[in-house]
Amino acid sequence: MPVLDDIKPTEPNRIYDMVREAGVDVSDWESSKGAARSAASNPKYCYNWSFVEPGRVVVLNLWYSDMEERDGSVSHTFNIRALAERSKGVVVSRARSMDSAIQEARRDNLPIRVVVCEGRKRNRNDPTSNASKVNHRFLDPEPWHVSSYDQATGQCTLTRGLGGGADAYIDQFSIPPDQGGPAQRVQVSGSVFIRRPEVRKRALHRARGKCELCDADGFLMANGKVYLETHHVVPLHENGEDSVNNVVALCPNHHREAHHGERRAEIRRLLLSKLVGMAPNNSLQPTSPLTRRRV
Repeated sequence: MPVLDDIKPTEPNRIYDMVREAGVDVSDWESSKGAARSAASNPKYCYNWSFVEPGRVVVLNLWYSDMEERDGSVSHTFNIRALAERSKGVVVSRARSMDSAIQEARRDNLPIRVVVCEGRKRNRNDPTSNASKVNHRFLDPEPWHVSSYDQATGQCTLTRGLGGGADAYIDQFSIPPDQGGPAQRVQVSGSVFIRRPEVRKRALHRARGKCELCDADGFLMANGKVYLETHHVVPLHENGEDSVNNVVALCPNHHREAHHGERRAEIRRLLLSKLVGMAPNNSLQPTSPLTRRRV
């Protein structure tokens, strides 16, 4: 099945809920409107095309019809700066803000969360055409990245997947098994916990190559990638979530200590406290640890 079929919107979700789920602080949506119950319809924010939580995440609204899939890779090529230059009114400010958000994601190596939109898209070449209207929205669980950006013109390509700097990091589950020497074949049965790779990728990306407990650099592997180990702070067998809010990247020593050291209870408390400060609401939706979510 094509990847694009997996992210096609089918429900009329609210942009407020998706921006909040992606990790952007939406408290001002509520305070400026006067009540939390009406925050979702706050016109100061709900019609924007982009949202930024500085240093953490960028959220962009992209049209499903503009996305392309090639060899299993989904991307979107466009020039929002050019749209700002040939438009007028509120479109100019929204387009400029979106261009600024894309540049910020590129400069600070931030993950981009994409709200996939479907509905009636305005014909920008026809000034008399009706305004765009979104009927369905879907928050893609897989982060995107800026794969190219022309600083001179504003032409850019966004690609699904972290890519770029995120590929510089690797954990214990990313290392292929040793193929050397014969091995005895045995038959085993039982159940295992399935760890979602997109959760591990985002934890590694957030850590930027440093242990999230001691801030020490991960070591450089022979293939040029930085090695850290991903760790569920509340273990899966204790019903811990397989989400970014429960997974950290640790140096190997502290990972072993978190499991077996006499300070393991203290380390758990410290890591849970750090996670609350690092990413309130910035999580992929948790799934049962014994199931794999198709994305």
